[in-house]
Amino acid sequence: MYFIGGALGPYLEHLCTTPETLAAAYKTVLDVVGTSHLDVDVEAPVDLRIMNEALAMVQQERNITVSFTLMIQGEDYGLTPILGTQVLEDAVQRGVRVDTVNAMTMEYGATSPDFGDSVINTAQSVLRQMQEIWPEKTMDQLKSMLGVTPMLGRNFNRNTFQLEHATKLVDWAKTNNIGLLAFWSIERDNDGCLGTVSPYCSGISQSRFAFTKIFQGFA
Repeated sequence: MYFIGGALGPYLEHLCTTPETLAAAYKTVLDVVGTSHLDVDVEAPVDLRIMNEALAMVQQERNITVSFTLMIQGEDYGLTPILGTQVLEDAVQRGVRVDTVNAMTMEYGATSPDFGDSVINTAQSVLRQMQEIWPEKTMDQLKSMLGVTPMLGRNFNRNTFQLEHATKLVDWAKTNNIGLLAFWSIERDNDGCLGTVSPYCSGISQSRFAFTKIFQGFA
């Protein structure tokens, strides 16, 4: 899986000004990496027409799989409008087959006192949004398209994803046959910075790779 945008910036989608040039850039990425999957991490406004027409072009030519990694607005709401549901609606309109909707269940407004419950509730809110976008699909089909990606340990907005939350999420994902379960990020899966937020540690008390071991249970 290749992640385009986000921390890798600048976006190819910002540099390419036509669907044709962006499609050519996508194909270069696929060839260099040697993959048949593109994940587009949308964390800033882009020209949806150019992006999705390019994805549709590449998908028609190579039959690649496509996923979108998208931001969350709130536990009860789900994906943000401009950087979330509108991206998916436009993709459907342009003929993109969306294989995975990867919800970044981090840095959002949580309302449940237990953050593990909050992440699961957020995922269910995203499923409800997906129902509106793909009304022809069954709930089982939508669940197989859903990805959930929390941020390990302390989040910047003071939410904290604990080890017990990871266990709860994995159990829920297995029971519901969710398509993708991931976390941000492997570099953070240690306790090297208790009480703080860092890209290199979780900020909580844990053994090294404790989250990784829990998430391995999803397989």
